[in-house]
Amino acid sequence: MRSSMKKVKFICTVIMIVLTCARAFAQDKSSVLTKRVSLEVTDKPVPEILTLIEKQLSVSFAYPNEVVNGRGNFSFKEKNTQLENILKVLFPASSFQIKAMGTHVVIKQLPKVQGPLIQLKGRIMDKQTGEALPGAVITSRETGKSVVSGEDGSFTLSAPEGGTYQVAFIGYETAVNTVRGNKSADVQLVRRIAEMNTVVVTALGIGRQQRSLGYAYTDVKGSDFTKARENNPVASLAGRVAGLDVNMTNSGVGASVKVTLRGVKVVGGDNQPLYVIDGVPINNSSPGQADKYGGYDLGDGTSIINPDEIETMSVLKGGAATALYGSRASNGVILITTKKGNNKGLEVEVTSNAVLEKLNNSYDFQEEYGSGRAGQLPRDAATARTYTQSSWGPKLSADSTTWLWNGNRVPYVKAVNPIQKFFREGLTLSNSIAMATGNDKSQLRFTYTNLHNKDIVPASGLDRHNFAIRGTSKLTDKLSIDAKVAYLSEKVNNRPALSDNPNNIGYVLSGIAPNISIDWLKEYKDPKTGDYIDWNNEPYQVNPYWALNEQPNNSKQDRLTGFAMLKYQLTPYLSVQGRTGTDYSKFSFREFTEFSSPFNTTGAIALKDRTLRETNSELLLTFSKQVKDFQINANLGTNRMDYEENVLDTRGRDISVRGIKSINNFRTKLSEETVNRKRINSVYGALSVAYKNYLYLDLTGRNDWSSTLATGKNSFFYPSVSASFVFSELMPQNELLNFGKIRLSVAQTGTDAVDPYQLKITYANNPNIPMVGGYSIGGVAVDRVPFEGLKPSISKSYEAGINLVMLHNRVNMDVTFYKSNTRDQVLFPTITSASGYTTAAINSGNVQNKGVEVALGIKPIVSKNFNWDMNITWARNVNKILELSPMVSGYYTLASARWANASIVAQEGEEYGIIVGRKFLRDDKGTVVLDDKLLPRYEAEDTRLGNGQFKWIGGINNRFAYKNFALSVLLDVRHGGHIYSMTNLRAYANGRQKGTLEGRESWTQSEKERVAAGVEPANWKPTGGIFVTGVQEDGVDGNGNKKYKSASGFVSPQVYWTRITDNIPEAFIYDASFVKVRQITLDYHLPKSILRKTMIRDLTVSLVARNLFILSKDVPNIDPQSSYNNSNGQGFEYGSLPTRRSYGINLYAKF
Repeated sequence: MRSSMKKVKFICTVIMIVLTCARAFAQDKSSVLTKRVSLEVTDKPVPEILTLIEKQLSVSFAYPNEVVNGRGNFSFKEKNTQLENILKVLFPASSFQIKAMGTHVVIKQLPKVQGPLIQLKGRIMDKQTGEALPGAVITSRETGKSVVSGEDGSFTLSAPEGGTYQVAFIGYETAVNTVRGNKSADVQLVRRIAEMNTVVVTALGIGRQQRSLGYAYTDVKGSDFTKARENNPVASLAGRVAGLDVNMTNSGVGASVKVTLRGVKVVGGDNQPLYVIDGVPINNSSPGQADKYGGYDLGDGTSIINPDEIETMSVLKGGAATALYGSRASNGVILITTKKGNNKGLEVEVTSNAVLEKLNNSYDFQEEYGSGRAGQLPRDAATARTYTQSSWGPKLSADSTTWLWNGNRVPYVKAVNPIQKFFREGLTLSNSIAMATGNDKSQLRFTYTNLHNKDIVPASGLDRHNFAIRGTSKLTDKLSIDAKVAYLSEKVNNRPALSDNPNNIGYVLSGIAPNISIDWLKEYKDPKTGDYIDWNNEPYQVNPYWALNEQPNNSKQDRLTGFAMLKYQLTPYLSVQGRTGTDYSKFSFREFTEFSSPFNTTGAIALKDRTLRETNSELLLTFSKQVKDFQINANLGTNRMDYEENVLDTRGRDISVRGIKSINNFRTKLSEETVNRKRINSVYGALSVAYKNYLYLDLTGRNDWSSTLATGKNSFFYPSVSASFVFSELMPQNELLNFGKIRLSVAQTGTDAVDPYQLKITYANNPNIPMVGGYSIGGVAVDRVPFEGLKPSISKSYEAGINLVMLHNRVNMDVTFYKSNTRDQVLFPTITSASGYTTAAINSGNVQNKGVEVALGIKPIVSKNFNWDMNITWARNVNKILELSPMVSGYYTLASARWANASIVAQEGEEYGIIVGRKFLRDDKGTVVLDDKLLPRYEAEDTRLGNGQFKWIGGINNRFAYKNFALSVLLDVRHGGHIYSMTNLRAYANGRQKGTLEGRESWTQSEKERVAAGVEPANWKPTGGIFVTGVQEDGVDGNGNKKYKSASGFVSPQVYWTRITDNIPEAFIYDASFVKVRQITLDYHLPKSILRKTMIRDLTVSLVARNLFILSKDVPNIDPQSSYNNSNGQGFEYGSLPTRRSYGINLYAKF
């Protein structure tokens, strides 16, 4: 009831404002000079420019012919600027009078007062940088004559002595000076503070001035994605946007990228933003991720984005910015605007990028002790297999030999680091060509990009082809069209296995003893039979060469996206547009397991075929009118989203003929097909009111009807209100503050977390049961209690911010405070198996996020030849689960490590994603409690160990420009999270970590003494080893409380670390904070003077590097950002691959 009343109040408010505006329209007699016009012309005469403006704004100009004749030609490249700004350049106020009369503009020339003429010579320059300003218009008030400055800013003007002349240049304040004899007429112009006047793309593709927005908005330009490029361009956002966290799993070629905006909002679900390309949402789901049992990272939808096509990538973080996307907008929206053709004739752009990849780190393990157990070498080939990945043997010595698993004896000496030897040098080549052409009415652009990657993992790589063609045309004065088609073809070979998959390369390599040469593992199969050679007596740690060569996997993806949009201008104030866009993909994945593989000896094959289609069709009515001091913009639209996913999983078991990778080569075949369909119908509206260019109010509302929800319960309303007040417009101009704005917003958005077919019982064939009589055995398809009352999660958010531009754009600051609560989480708590189900679907819970974001731009040095720009981002998010559900007792598990005794969970009253497991048992003073063997004891119950979410994130981007050179350095900073490193746990368990060296030599000596004395271990008091101190239980006191006594002594390092690695995850929780050098680029732009006589218009050569160094971190041997999946596994690292650095060259040329 309360929700319905809020909806009624919101609608009434909108109606009242619309009625008020409609009344004002009837009284409209205001000036047209504040109307906004977009103009892109090159070297056109004044009459032609005025004609273009008349057609665009439905205005008419009145002037005598002598006013415009002889004014010369002008060039403009302006978007959504006020008409008076254009006219001031064409007709300087020193010589002309401009008067608005209704929809007419009258232009008159002022009377001329003329004395003796002199030759005025000088240069027009930027006051801050000293750079020349070619194309500035210099006009004598007395003669009315104008000239245009040349390429070096110089000009010569005949003007009467004592008279005045005006200098006008788009983007700069107009200057008026006096003609004084033959003195130098050099003029320094002051740049306007234009950043907040920039037109940006917002929700539904609506263009808005940035100053008018009542919410945070960040643009990243396309060039930031093309120089030091990532295979997935979204990864390049790291460190550039306040409040945006990018996580990459180090999971190999073609991996997915996870983006989180302003913290995690959905418990156990998808927390990534919605991606919208040219106004059309795309599907960003992944065909597959690893879980606690293993798997592969099969990429995500953002891999289709071609960096060479990106014009801008805009990040919308708050609810008011995204509310028009309704039930898909709670996690934010990333808008991608791609490039169009031009109106300048044929242009050709060529980009070529070559990058080498090398290991950024290798395991810093001990290399003093080799394979063995309890200080002893293997006795024979059988024990050698057991000890290959156990480094608890004696010290390495050239005087000793040891057994191998194949029966050979080899010197017991240090081998080459297996990490350095196994991985290779990677190479990525990317070549792109773009052709753009057009005229004032039609434009066309075609792009082709080829990417070839040879990964650092042997036999692993990627080939990708991107094609795109986009055309825009003004078919008539009122009808325009915009259409685009993009196609991607991608093949990936040998994605690395992750988590607890037996083929996990990183996990296997981290355990190899230092005396084992990786070259010996190249003999992985019997040359006669082709069978697997057991090298470690462990079926779930496969020889990495066998895994890559005999158990290959590959994937292929074809993806087609596109849209078509028609726009018709019904009246000067009213337009209608229709747009339909589609995202169609076909993905196939093949994984083959050869006969005799240790964990599947009869062989297997797994095939996954996924077809996905999402279509969005919309109709949008737009109204825009200036009414005296008010600018009114209104939008009313409707959208239909249709989604269909078909997944066919086929598995074969028991191979017939070795080496044939076909499903027909397997005796047992199992298959399962899944079909998901979904539709969301929507209506939405937006109203924007601007008053005198300093006060702005925005109201939006959207209602969604979802097919996945029960009839009568499937309608949800998502409103927003935002306001912006540019207070600097009411202040006198000053040198300190050039622009100031405060903004406020409140919004309600949704999370489309209800998958299809959750409301009723569904049935399917059981893929784990072989066919009987040619027919599959069916049954209930879900183990979850259906719930017809399910609804989307609702997120209510508040935001306040301030934007300041100071010292003539030398300092630019954007500060945002926000808070959001996401209620009615879709949870699946565990229930008693007696019900016939294992979980139930419910709506419950409340997750709160609140925080602050700061974006600071500073120009410490601005000069003619040298400029230094610094951009700093910082964000702190505080996340808390205020409520879960009465059905959840204790923890709600999000991810778990199968054998490592820890989980990532949600718990009421805690932050999202805490890591829980067993700790050392301690007394009241915090001293570790020991057992009677002096080994650490551990708590009986799991408790909090840390949190995988960072406390704050930031970035620092410095750009130094000297003449035609530019150096950019981007630092990426994360602070305060934790990571459970199972790579380091295993290294301690196997004796490879340097921390296991303590006490080894003295323990060996103690054992020699014991044996020499003929004493059994139980009766011997060791004289060496790890010296342990702690307390032991010593009964209870009079109040029944436990008493403790001090205890200390030597224990075996191997026994000590085995106790800890088997039972106490606390020891392997590390601070995940880091500072990374994320990117460095050095650009050289060839001067125009060199290119003038060639076909080349622009040529830039760049030296590029990505992920060069980790300047600071706490966790050893691994990248602090490692995790085994991009879902809810942040905080768990499990046999991750080493990080890699890349460096190379980028060449850009325009013809």
